[in-house]
Amino acid sequence: MAPQYSNKALAFTAVASFVAGLVIGGLLTRAFFFPGSPPVILDISAQLQEAHALLDKNLFADAERSYLAILGRDPGNPEALSHLGNVAFQQGDIGRALRFYDMALQQDPSYAHALWDKAIALRDKGDNAGAIKAWEAFAGLFPLDSPDVVQVKKWIAEAQAQVDSAATSREGSLKKLFEKPPAAVLKDKAIK
Repeated sequence: MAPQYSNKALAFTAVASFVAGLVIGGLLTRAFFFPGSPPVILDISAQLQEAHALLDKNLFADAERSYLAILGRDPGNPEALSHLGNVAFQQGDIGRALRFYDMALQQDPSYAHALWDKAIALRDKGDNAGAIKAWEAFAGLFPLDSPDVVQVKKWIAEAQAQVDSAATSREGSLKKLFEKPPAAVLKDKAIK
C-alpha cells in the first residue's frame, strides 16, 4: 500500500512552495529592476577635507594617496596639487614640493596657498630672490593691511636684506680678486 498524505500536509507544502516562490521571485525582480546603488563617492571638497585631516595628523602616505585620488577625478585641482607639495615639503623633498607648487600655479596663477607655500620652500632652499617674487605675488592678492600681507612684507624685508648682503659679499670678493696679491703669493710666483 502506498503511503497516504493528509490533506493538511499537501496544503502546507503547496502554500510553503508558493510563498518561497514569491520571496525568491521578489528578490530577483528587485535586483533586476532596482540594481544596488553605486558606491558612495564623496564630492571633491569632502575628499579634500579628509586629505587635509590626514596631512594635519602627519599621515603623509595616506594624505598623498588621497590627494592623488582627487587628481584622478580632477587632474588640474590646484588645491590637491599644492597640498601634494606640502606632503613632499614635510618629507624634506623641497625640489618635488616646488614642482607641485608650480603645477598648481599653472592651473591657477593667483592661487594664494600655492604662492605662500612656494615662497616658504624657496626661502628654505636659500632662494631668497625667488621667495620674494612669490611673496610679492601673494601680497598683490590681498589688502595691504591684512595680517598675512603684513607678515609677508616682514619676510620680504628680511629676505631682501639677505639678498643685499650676499650681493655686497660678492662685490667685496670680486674687488679682492683685482687687488694686488699678497707678497707671499708674488714671492712664490717669482721663485718659479
